[in-house]
Amino acid sequence: MTEEHAEGLVTLREWAERCGYSYNYVLNIMPRHYPDFPEPRVRRKGDVGRGGGSGNNLYDPAELEKFRPRRPDPVELPDEDLVKRVTLNGFAALLGVPSSSLTQIKDDRPDTLPPTVDGQRQWYRGARYHVRDLLLMWNSRPGRGRGSDKRRSPLPWQRADADSDR
Repeated sequence: MTEEHAEGLVTLREWAERCGYSYNYVLNIMPRHYPDFPEPRVRRKGDVGRGGGSGNNLYDPAELEKFRPRRPDPVELPDEDLVKRVTLNGFAALLGVPSSSLTQIKDDRPDTLPPTVDGQRQWYRGARYHVRDLLLMWNSRPGRGRGSDKRRSPLPWQRADADSDR
């Protein structure tokens, strides 16, 4: 396939940005650790930071799809809902999910809950949260699988907690 016929193909850098992976991980680690990682559709000579290499090769995104991180699809809510203050059960109702989905997070990973509207870091019966904060927490869930919490990027209130520990 020549470069003129390369429509729809992507470089590993472009694909990494779409998926939330680091470019270095996709370029250097994934091809070594996944024997079925696809070969490029178009091999190009490139500088890849002047060191040469294969980072500018073009890949078929459909072949890379099975290596995309498995995260739940993000949820979007209307602007008028983002300013509401709700309990965990109220948030579950807004999303249309069972309330047990949120109580499981509360019980298993309380550090991922945002501060309540009155600034408390611990959950208590009747605690109310800003919907926008709960939505950020909900959409940052790493997905299923062993070690999935290691793939969770830190939430703003977790970074603040880490900074205050220093």
